[in-house]
Amino acid sequence: MNGRPAKRGRWTRAAALCLAMGTAVGTLTSCGSDGRVTYSGGTFEKVDRAETTADGDERPASADEARGRKLALKGMELLRSADTVRIGVDMNTKKGRQKLSLHMDRESNCTGTFDSGPTRRGDLIMIAGGATYVRFTDGALDEMREMAARRGPELAERVRERTALARGKYLKIPTGPATRGRAMPVDSCDLDKLTEKIGTPEPDEVITALPATHRYGTDVTPLSEKKDGEETTVYVAASGEPYILGVEAKESGGLFSGDQTMSMRMSDYDEPVAAVAPAAGMTVDISQVGAGGSGGSLFEV
Repeated sequence: MNGRPAKRGRWTRAAALCLAMGTAVGTLTSCGSDGRVTYSGGTFEKVDRAETTADGDERPASADEARGRKLALKGMELLRSADTVRIGVDMNTKKGRQKLSLHMDRESNCTGTFDSGPTRRGDLIMIAGGATYVRFTDGALDEMREMAARRGPELAERVRERTALARGKYLKIPTGPATRGRAMPVDSCDLDKLTEKIGTPEPDEVITALPATHRYGTDVTPLSEKKDGEETTVYVAASGEPYILGVEAKESGGLFSGDQTMSMRMSDYDEPVAAVAPAAGMTVDISQVGAGGSGGSLFEV
């Protein structure tokens, strides 16, 4: 965006960033900072798009295209101005299918669930200025044990002890710069970065409003766009304000081989994020399970 050619569609880039937030926590590796998140509102410039014919003449955008651009700009304005939003992502990557649901605000508070495949499934709570809490599913912990067992008895025993401590508990992970090798910074749930990655429609993008349909339990207006090998449909509310409720994209080639699909779901606009630290009896400090500040895997599988 911002005048630079995009190698991937803006929605695909945003989905990849959202997944990175969750998988960073899911694998418990260092991949971010605790920098303070700020948000500055902006304005959307009105752009009247025109197409060039074979004779070099410009033709006005059709009524459906003009309406599609107007709805897309308004939908992005509502997303950018929202204090909170829940974003669900279901996407195929080089590592396989990844799913994530995060309810986040602009202060880096968030709650959600993540599923990035074997050993990387669970839920998380992130509290701005505090800590991140990650709880792996029992199935993920079992998969960690199975992987460790295949690598020898010494590792198997170490992972068995650590997964036993973690079962049913939240791992408390300090955020911020590492101090004496103890703290583990993790990526924040950054709604500002996410909306920045999405950006706004560029002047040469053709966005067409299609007839209203029923989706996500409500009436929506599909906005269709095809550009640079990516087919994208954005669904906005058909009545009231055109909040973006979902996105479906199909990308051919690019960073991935073959066709890839991605869906995003937006909901709970401006609903408070219930990011509350679990009770002390439900948490285990990460230092108790042998995690240092090197950024390596917590369970070393």
